Amino acid sequence: MFRHRRSKCRGALVPDQSHVCLIVDNPLRDLEGLVLLGRQLAARGAIVTLVPMYEQGFDVPALRPHLVLVNYTRPNNADLIKSYKRAGILVGVLDTEGIGGKNPDQFAEMVKSVGCTDLVDLYCVWGQAQHAAFLRNGTVPVELLYATGCPRYDFCAPPWRAALPKPSIEPGYVLINTNFPVVNPRFSDGSSDEEEAMVQAGFSREFARQFVIDAGKAYRSVLETSTKLAKHFADVQFVLRPHPFENIRSYDALAELPNFHVRQDGTSLEWISGASLLIHQNCSTAIEATMLKVEPLSMEWFNTPCLRLDAATRVSRGAESEAVLIELVQQGLEGRLCPVPKETEQFRQQIISDLFTAVDGANSSRVTTAVLDAIAAARGGNRRASALERPSLRGTVVDAVRRVLGHKANAALRRSYSGPENERRRLGKAFEPELVNSVLQRVCAASGDGRKFVAQRVTGNSRRMSRALSGASLRLTEAN
Repeated sequence: MFRHRRSKCRGALVPDQSHVCLIVDNPLRDLEGLVLLGRQLAARGAIVTLVPMYEQGFDVPALRPHLVLVNYTRPNNADLIKSYKRAGILVGVLDTEGIGGKNPDQFAEMVKSVGCTDLVDLYCVWGQAQHAAFLRNGTVPVELLYATGCPRYDFCAPPWRAALPKPSIEPGYVLINTNFPVVNPRFSDGSSDEEEAMVQAGFSREFARQFVIDAGKAYRSVLETSTKLAKHFADVQFVLRPHPFENIRSYDALAELPNFHVRQDGTSLEWISGASLLIHQNCSTAIEATMLKVEPLSMEWFNTPCLRLDAATRVSRGAESEAVLIELVQQGLEGRLCPVPKETEQFRQQIISDLFTAVDGANSSRVTTAVLDAIAAARGGNRRASALERPSLRGTVVDAVRRVLGHKANAALRRSYSGPENERRRLGKAFEPELVNSVLQRVCAASGDGRKFVAQRVTGNSRRMSRALSGASLRLTEAN
């Protein structure tokens, strides 16, 4: 019998030993927020396992959790989602690209076009505008849709802001965030692959091709502008932080400048928190900067309609020329920036609600309640029956090979035929227990509840399970 007990926190009845797998897409971007979410779930009685995205096909079927919270619904994980459902595993979504696309309706249509939303038991969107768009477009049924916010933005507000690590560079630097994974990719063979990925995600071929052209020009302009800024403000430290999916080596020339640092470690919030100013073009971290009370400056003189992200542009002070940008940086460093216009301040507040729900430190709690409610509803027979579609022929074959060979033999086979780029991509999305435990220590200290949790590798309690598991997933347990 599946027993229930009431959580000490307000909210759902927590099933004893409910097991939730959290899929980690890109650790550099997502890990800290998912560790916080995992800690919140564990504190409310759930078993929590953090699973690297590329290992989920092995670890989730072997572990058989009550619910797997996937990082998105896209064509590349449709077969996995179908296999989870057929195995009796609930599927929830917390989309790591929660403000992707040019507007909420475009994003809702893109998600709907994949066709997997009929399979999900829970969908957590980041903001109120996205929630409304999903309902308008019939993307997800209303009873499965929650506007929760994204857990990683809990670090913008108490008590979790105290858990942000301190940057390794003295605070007060000027931060430049770049956003060019399409033309400077870290995990693919080039822009043509990225163009194809955009088309598969629902963008038109014409738009994807123009986006690649415009992004290439903007990328080169940012390199040139960054060099000029560093030389103009020779006594100021600059930090350039590439997008997590960018190739950091392309910025080596900048890193050679005496007052310039190129860093891809840590989170965007960590680096913004120590900055005096943020310079960007079409980077959503501009909104994160306003959450952390750091002024964002946008390089608008080489922006294009194809590249422009309206929200990131409108929360920022726009520089229409290189000279204007230099003057804004000077004013910012000297504390002379004028207050932003009233309409800009109002837009900042509105966009946070529209895209992120709230900056209140409660996103992870909202997701926790939604996840536990979904499990409780399914156990109580109060959740609608979802489709049990078969995976594609390719997905069926891949799943059979996984089960027959196990993880170790599969990995050896994969390395024999896949290129080095694929292996680098996989390694770039791995994470170690030491990293997770360092985040847990900071989060537990900030929580104030005196409870300690640790992460340990999941290796299985039988020969069959050990053979199936990757050994890369981590289980959170409370330290007595």
